[in-house]
Amino acid sequence: MTELAEALRALLGAAHVATDAESCALATADLFEWPKAAPAAIVIRPADTDRAAAALRLVAQHGLPIVPRGAGLSYTAGVVPRHPAVVLDTTRMDGIRIDAANLTAVVGAGVSWQALAEALAPHGLRAAQGSPISGAVTTVGGVAAQNLPGSMDGIIGLAVVLADGSVVHTGALALRGGPTFWRHMGPDLTGLFLGDCGAFGVKTEIALRLAPEREAAFASFAFADGGAMMSALVEVQRRGLVARALAMDPLRSRSATHVEPGDALRTAAAVAARAGSVLRAVRDVAGLARAKLADPAWTLHLTAEGITAAAAEAGIIAARAIATAAGGQEVEAAIPRALRARPYSIRGFVGPEGERWVPVHGMLPLGAARDCLLALQTRLKAMEADLASAGVSVSHIVSSLGAYVTIEPMFYWRDALDPLHLLHLSEKNRARFGHAAPDPRARETVRAARRELGAVLDSHGAVHAQVGRYYALTERMTPGAAGLLQQVKAMLDPAGRMNPGALGLAGGPE
Repeated sequence: MTELAEALRALLGAAHVATDAESCALATADLFEWPKAAPAAIVIRPADTDRAAAALRLVAQHGLPIVPRGAGLSYTAGVVPRHPAVVLDTTRMDGIRIDAANLTAVVGAGVSWQALAEALAPHGLRAAQGSPISGAVTTVGGVAAQNLPGSMDGIIGLAVVLADGSVVHTGALALRGGPTFWRHMGPDLTGLFLGDCGAFGVKTEIALRLAPEREAAFASFAFADGGAMMSALVEVQRRGLVARALAMDPLRSRSATHVEPGDALRTAAAVAARAGSVLRAVRDVAGLARAKLADPAWTLHLTAEGITAAAAEAGIIAARAIATAAGGQEVEAAIPRALRARPYSIRGFVGPEGERWVPVHGMLPLGAARDCLLALQTRLKAMEADLASAGVSVSHIVSSLGAYVTIEPMFYWRDALDPLHLLHLSEKNRARFGHAAPDPRARETVRAARRELGAVLDSHGAVHAQVGRYYALTERMTPGAAGLLQQVKAMLDPAGRMNPGALGLAGGPE
């Protein structure tokens, strides 16, 4: 191991190879606790594809497992091996090449979504690929590997380093002569590596489709119950009226407007910058303040887009009729305006008072979403006493970017925070929240509750992003599909060294 570490230092530079206990533990942690987790043997941070390939050729000579890692803010053990591995941290791969004329960009896997948005803003462009709200720190490569938040149609090509150190280019990066504008020419090799949770290779570069910024219009509604809210959301999405729908239960709706003063000022400034006029800015920022007074049961927040403001507003007008017919009462549209102006934050990865947080999620067809939500509520009612006894509260986020609905029950409880949490908290909040006592009982209660709610989601036909080592995949596939997946793994990684255990695939030590 010492020999390999020294060879990697000679290749990458001593500053970019870590073997100390703190770095190795942090590199194989995510936002939940996994009792069988093992710390990394070595952590490496190559700056580009060539150096990553050279490093993995060295690792191959020693036969060690490899775990690709971006920000690590997942919760399915996707970057949590059970045996010591070499962790390849992609965060130094931060190059951004924009081809505005052809509406494409090629970015390093370690680029955060916020950094990409800031680079695209002067061009009046954005990534066509959807991205998670945690994009303040989560990476483009992480989305490609985790298949989050769903459709990967905005990714048009990849550079991938395989376990033996060979490099594969797909889609827009596959043709001689440099990047092109198109993903599909022949079989879709790009799709092979999307959502693989790093089981097939390390994504080092991602080619993206870009899109012009559009005008937007907003509306928010309060509902007496989740069933009525979901009926409205499903009908709005079935008719394709909005680009984004987000819903929250009563607990989440209240906490969404309780932000720290500094964060509130930054959000207000972003809303004002998007408003386009002083008068409109004043109205929007005032709306943020008024939203704190509301105490609805469930809230539904809609964002429609269009070539013109009138076109965007037309989507909201049609959606408004559906929401009000379903019993929704229109309220201040402060939350969708704030999310549009400042889409990325990691404030929610701990609770408002520093509670630990972990969700379970499922993406459902439109026709199954309402019944699934009601079934989850019924199951939670039966678990209510046990959760309350352990000091665990539950809230829901429901979201949709197209013809599907993601339901995400989220658990909160007072417990010691891990180094990964503390890394991303402000200095003030590290001081406030960093000294809670461990609560093993609450963690076990949450672990069991996640399994039960996951089973409810699966029984309604849910599929999952960031499968990692948590969600069942091969067990739910037809034998032919599961067999093909295993054959692809064996072809790309015959020794099973690339993130062994991810996707539930057989591999090396796990």
